[in-house]
Amino acid sequence: MKFYNTNGIPTETPLEDCFYITEHINYELVFSAGDQTYEIEKICIQLRDHLAKKIFGDIETYHGYFTTPIFPFASLAGIDAEIRLSKEDFETLVHGIEDKSKLFRLLYYFDVENLISTLQNSILETKYIIGEFYRTLNNNSFLVHNDLTVVDDGIQYASGYIVTNITSLVNHLFINLYSQMDFTTKIIYELENLHIDFLTYPKLKSKDTVYGDSKKTAFREMPGSIYEMSDEIRIIMYLRNEIVHNASIDSVPKVYQNIKNKRLIEKFILLPDFNNGIIKTFKNRKRFFNDDTKLNEILPALITEFWNSLKFTLSEIK
Repeated sequence: MKFYNTNGIPTETPLEDCFYITEHINYELVFSAGDQTYEIEKICIQLRDHLAKKIFGDIETYHGYFTTPIFPFASLAGIDAEIRLSKEDFETLVHGIEDKSKLFRLLYYFDVENLISTLQNSILETKYIIGEFYRTLNNNSFLVHNDLTVVDDGIQYASGYIVTNITSLVNHLFINLYSQMDFTTKIIYELENLHIDFLTYPKLKSKDTVYGDSKKTAFREMPGSIYEMSDEIRIIMYLRNEIVHNASIDSVPKVYQNIKNKRLIEKFILLPDFNNGIIKTFKNRKRFFNDDTKLNEILPALITEFWNSLKFTLSEIK
């Protein structure tokens, strides 16, 4: 079995007291510690039940809708590719169903439920991206030719097409994490402002809600939640904004290689200098690299803290 380590050098046995990822026979990537995805998944399932009780009164009434002819249509049409239906056909079907109150209640439930599903999928993507990041960092030398180094001892770097695969994963990761904060805020806002009148098909009140709108909810700056401005949340926000608005967290994306006696002993990606999660800047300059902060070294703790905050936030939704 191969162990993917944070220093970018794979081993046949785990390094002592270090985070690592292993790959199972079915290609599943397993974390040595900090994986909160199963616990968050369980909370999301409980959120669905909570939502059903609020909209239908109790779970039994909701389950009673399963046998109605409109159930497959209401649960998937316009949401999932499993039902092939145009927008025009959807409208025609809606107009043709007599029990509008029952239909609108179901449609609305699955609109809100889809927010929870999207969040769940995004969390699973995060786990995959992190696993793929460490697998890529460990399995690639990022050398133009294997065993051909620029220096015998010291630090060199690779850039350009050689690092495109891993920098794409980094970009996807931080956009993904910020999206989870957006969708969590949507879920909270919608559940705090649920529709109770189904004479018409209600629009989601959270349609345009984003992470910054948490001030409109009871979760504003809640300690322990994703709305408490921890160092980890600030770093995620900054890196996501850099990627979205400036295309990269570095002017030239690089993977650094530590060479000793012509042998590769470490690979890493540097992050700019932060102070309490806030980027250090001077005038127009905001990418200082004096602290040797290595993304691959801090990522496990950052993700664990983020997942802990997310898990707490979701568990507090009433």
